[in-house]
Order: sequence, then C-alpha cells, then structure tokens
Amino acid sequence: MKPAPAKTTTGWLSLIALAILLSNCTPREDTAYHRLREHCDQIGVINTHEHQRWPEENGNLSYRFFHLLRSSYLMADVVSAGGRWIDFQEMDTMAHSRLWEELGGPLDYTRGTSYYGHFVRGFQKLYDFSDPFFTEGNTLILSEQIAENYSDYRGWFHEAFTRAGFELMFLDQYWRPFNTSIDEDHFALVFHINLLVGNAGMRPAVGQEPTGVYLQAKEAGIEINTLDDYLGFCDLLFQKNMEHKAVCVKNSMAYSRSLDYADIPFEVASELYERPPGTLSPEEQKMIQDHVFHWIIRKSIEYDLPIQIHTGYLAGNGNRLDNGRPLKLNNLFLQYPEAKFVLFHGGYPWTGEFAALGKMFPNVYLDLVWLPQISRQEAIHALEEILDGTPYNKLFWGGDCAFIEETAGSLEFGKDVVATVLANRVERGLLTEEVALEITDRIFRENAIEVFKLEKRLGRTF
Repeated sequence: MKPAPAKTTTGWLSLIALAILLSNCTPREDTAYHRLREHCDQIGVINTHEHQRWPEENGNLSYRFFHLLRSSYLMADVVSAGGRWIDFQEMDTMAHSRLWEELGGPLDYTRGTSYYGHFVRGFQKLYDFSDPFFTEGNTLILSEQIAENYSDYRGWFHEAFTRAGFELMFLDQYWRPFNTSIDEDHFALVFHINLLVGNAGMRPAVGQEPTGVYLQAKEAGIEINTLDDYLGFCDLLFQKNMEHKAVCVKNSMAYSRSLDYADIPFEVASELYERPPGTLSPEEQKMIQDHVFHWIIRKSIEYDLPIQIHTGYLAGNGNRLDNGRPLKLNNLFLQYPEAKFVLFHGGYPWTGEFAALGKMFPNVYLDLVWLPQISRQEAIHALEEILDGTPYNKLFWGGDCAFIEETAGSLEFGKDVVATVLANRVERGLLTEEVALEITDRIFRENAIEVFKLEKRLGRTF
C-alpha cells in the first residue's frame, strides 16, 4: 500500500486562510453582545428623565428637520463648530436650502460627535432613513416626513413611543414647573424645584410685579411676607404635586449656581429673608437658597420622594462647568441618610467621583441619563467603573430630550453602551450571561419601578 501523500505546509496555510476569510465574511450574530442587544429591545423601558414638549408649547411653528435640530443637543455642537443659534420664528420663514447653506457646513463638522450619532440613530429608528450622515437632500426628505407626522403629533408621539420601546417616561417640565396636568398614559410627573430654591432670595418689593413662586402664591390668594410664609406655600406645592402622583423631585440648579448647599439655620435665613428686597448680596441670597434646599430635602424624606440632581456637564454653550461637580454634594449625603439622592449624567467629566459616591453611600443612586449622548466612549468607561464598585440595583437610564425622535436615538445609544459593557464582562469571565441579562433589566426598567415605588404611586402594575 502506498502511503498517503503528505499535505504540504502551504496547503494547510491555505485552508486556514480560507477558514478565517469565511469567518470574517459571516455575520457574527451569535455573540453575547448580539444576545444582550436583542434582549434590550424586548424591555418595556422606564425612562427616568425627559423634557418632552408638545410642539405648540414653542408657538405656532411649521416643524421641519431644522426645527428638531434647533431643539436638540446637537445644535450646541453646531454652534461650537461655527454655526449660529437661529430663532424658531426666523427659522420658520427660511427655505430649506437657505438653512442648509447656513448650517450644513458646521453640521458636517460634528459628524464624529456622540450628539450627532444619537440624533441620526433616532431617525434611523423611527423613519425610513438608513444614511449614516445628514445631507441637504436627505434632510429635505426628512422634513417632508416630519411635517406629515407633526400634523398629528399626539398620534405620532404614541406610535414612536411604542416603536422605540418605552413604557413610561418621567416628565420634568422645567419650562413650566407648576403644571401638574400631564398625559398619564405616557408620563409620570416630576416636581421641578429650581424656582422654589432660586426665588427664595428674591422677594419682590412692594408694588413690584411678582413672578415665579410669588406669582403662584398671589394667584392662590396667599400673601408671603416671611420665610415661614414662603415655606408654607412651598409645602402646598409639594401637596399639589403629590396629589398628581409625582414620583420624584428634580434639582438642576447647577445651571445657575454651585451645588454646595450649606446648612444655614432658620433664624439666619429668616432674618436675611425679611430684609428690604434688593438689598441682599449674592452670598446672602445663596444662604437663603441653601436653607430652602435643605428644607426641601427634609420634605422629600417626609413624602418619600427621591431627589434627582443634575451633576457634571451643562447643556448648551458656555457656563461654569465646576458648578455641578458631584463631590460638592457629599455633606448632604452624610446629613440626610434617609433621603434618596439620584445623581445624573455620570457627573461627567468627574465620572470617578460619581461612581465613588454611589459606592460609598447606600442612599445615593446613579443615573446614566444623557451620558451616552455627551460621550458614548466615556459612558462605556463610566459604566465599567460603576459596575466595578456599585451594586447594580442602584442604576437607572434616562433620555433627557425635548422631542421623541431624539429620545429614540438616545435609547438606542443607551442600549448600545449597556450591551457593549456587559458583553465585554461576559467574555472576560467577570459575569455570566444570565446575570448580564438581569443587569440590563435592572438598568432599563426594574430599578426604577422599585426605587421610585411606581406601582404604589401611580396605581398601576408594571
């Protein structure tokens, strides 16, 4: 019998090369990432932070692509790239070609940013849109589709809300914080308290037209002359929000002041409050504000309402970034162990502080809201760091957008980040896939139901 011919080294190498080529040409769908990402799409998402508006709240506008761009985070990148803020009313009078001529160049310079990426993803999710980038031609087509959808925005919103995978959104109406009448089929009420804090050091003079909290009190027939009067009316606002099923309190004061809140005694704040209006220094106004926020924390404990706090990066162009440094809140976490504090946005760029506070304090929870849009890569890094140190029953996700298209894109980015991080940990042997699936459920749904006690507050089953 003749021996079988030996296979040459060259032949073996050819077979190996062919196998690698075939492997690379075959879609890798059976991976931990793919399974986790598919699982994300099966979750009825509880979105813990939104600013959704009905179009008429911005006036009588003919909504097109550039109106949505103007309402989005991406517009800040366009301005950073050299574009200009265009007033909605002016935009309404400009032809699409004129708008592209003015903003198209700066928009193209943002094609690498996460703001751009998540904005595109929203249209890819909800519209017949598959292009990787916006162009003058495809945005004109999108404009026609947007105009048709927005002719019945409530119908479109429900369709898009369902298609994107949402079950509930927490609605923070910072632009009209005293409104408590909302669409309860889609939203849960958030009690936005910036004006309660900010107005405290700005009592109007006799004969001066009241605004904010003072206007609300006047319309309710309540006179405010002392700090006791002011806090009494704030308590009525708490009660009103509780009657309308508020699920939490929201503080985004970092946009206008630092997050360091000293514990100012009532006697000191009261004496300052009763001084003649307009005579207080900024430091004295801050002292009254600090006292009022401490009062709000105690009221939140009484009503068992979690307190959401904006930390880190500030939207728009130009501000005091250090206003929102998470570490400035440390004294509150120590002083009020019974309160539930929910920190927002990864504290970016102080993501390490954000993660450390969630690890150190049982009463501090961490919300990834908006972080994937600010920087998808930093969100991946931050979530890795958070999971290294923080129990995963303390994590949430929110979108933080004004219109449903951008919110849909923010959810797609959020799912990508969570699936990427968890798949990486599964592949490294740090988690089983079963636990990774549980963490996914927790971040996008279950933690919010439990921590905010949604079934009890809203009287519905999730």
